[in-house]
Formats: sequence, structure tokens, C-alpha cells
Amino acid sequence: MTYNMRRARLDDIEDVSRLFDQYRMFYQQTSDVEGAARYIRERLERNESVIWIAEKEAFKGMEQGEMADDTHHNEWGHGNTDSSIQTPLAGFVQLYPSFSSVSMSPIYVLNDLFVHTEYRQQGIARKLLQAAQNWARETGAIRITLSTAISNKQAQALYESEGYAKDTHFLYYELNL
Repeated sequence: MTYNMRRARLDDIEDVSRLFDQYRMFYQQTSDVEGAARYIRERLERNESVIWIAEKEAFKGMEQGEMADDTHHNEWGHGNTDSSIQTPLAGFVQLYPSFSSVSMSPIYVLNDLFVHTEYRQQGIARKLLQAAQNWARETGAIRITLSTAISNKQAQALYESEGYAKDTHFLYYELNL
């Protein structure tokens, strides 16, 4: 199957929210699709984030709610008999805009990268990263920053293969409020 990388729009909120909820559950959060939809809607409406999605080619150009020609089970474990549970998305990456005071230039924080388990090992995460990198360059950003779990060697290998480097100059701290 082929995938189209494109920027998410407001009419993608339902599908992005389902995937975002799966992402949060991966990090041991309780499922909350309605909360995910509110969060994603707010970010997009306020231009507080940029989301790139991997859309399955079979769905490209379809109106929301239309059925694809395939009859296999979708990634949520349901047959294609109910279009309300169908999703055309295999993954997403979410970027938050920020700035570098020293460089006086825009940057992006890559906060979320997720590919549904049924679509992993197909190069989708790499394509999403590349879409994010191209977007950042086109908008004049000077860098993308991200963090990942120390134990997540697979993600680290992907990031490093795309040119990301571990920061050896600064320590990062956080304060939970």
C-alpha cells in the first residue's frame, strides 16, 4: 500500500484524534477520544501545532465518511461495514512552533510521532519525519528539536539516520507543575 503525506486539516480531526488517542494509550494514558478531538481541534484552530499525516492512498481524495474499495479489517479491528470507525490514516507527526532567542529564528519542536502498529516497518515514520523536515525548511525554521526515551533505540536509530544528533552541549531540565 502507498501513503500520501499531507498536512492535516480541520476536517481530519476525527481520524487524527483516533490515532492521537492510540498514541496517548501507548504512553499508558486512559483512552479519551473526545478529549483528544478537543485537544487537536484547539491546536489546529489556534495554529499552535502543525500535524502531518500519512494517509492511505486508497482514501486519497475521498470525502469523509465514504468507504474505500478494500474489504479487509481496518486498523481498529473492525470490518468495513461502518464508515464512522473507518480511518484513512496510518500515522502522524505533530510539530509545535517555537523560537531560538539566540539565533532570533523560528524552530519546531517535534513532540509526537506515531505510526499505528499494523503499519509499522513500512517506512511511514521516516516519510513523516521527512515531511516535517521539508515543512520546517520551507517556513524558514533553523532546526527541529525532539526528545525520545533513552530506552527507545529504534526511534533513536531512525532519528540519527535522518541527520538528528544527540545534543552534547546542553543539559535539559523540566519542572512538573
